[in-house]
Amino acid sequence: MNINATFFAELIAFCIFVFITYRYIWPSMADILEARRIEIADGLEAASQSKRQLEEAKEESLKIVEGAKSEASTLINQAGIRADQIVDEAKTQAGDEAKKIKESAESDIQQSANKAKDVLRDDVAALVLAGAGKILNKEIDEKANKQIVDDLINEL
Repeated sequence: MNINATFFAELIAFCIFVFITYRYIWPSMADILEARRIEIADGLEAASQSKRQLEEAKEESLKIVEGAKSEASTLINQAGIRADQIVDEAKTQAGDEAKKIKESAESDIQQSANKAKDVLRDDVAALVLAGAGKILNKEIDEKANKQIVDDLINEL
């Protein structure tokens, strides 16, 4: 291998090239590379945060859905309890109404029976008087013998 002036000239040119590159080009390239590294790191961090936020949102939505389900089941249970109360109240009201109707019917029956007894007593009294009149062959004055007729009616 021959070392001659060309080699030294190329070596000096190369050293000048390395010096210029290191002095002027390398800092701007390092700044660009650093900015790119920071941008990539920020992007990765943002992606990681987005992923965490997505997971938190999913967990929160699950909690909300579970809360809504529990609220819905609570409302359904309350509606069922209220429906049972309404049915019980209706049964109670129906029972009270049935008692009132029964008492009214019993009262009507009692009044009808009393009227029938009164009519029957009057009819029996008339028959007794008619029978007594035929037996005695004379007419009995109902007003005069009212006490006797009332006693006979009460005995019946």
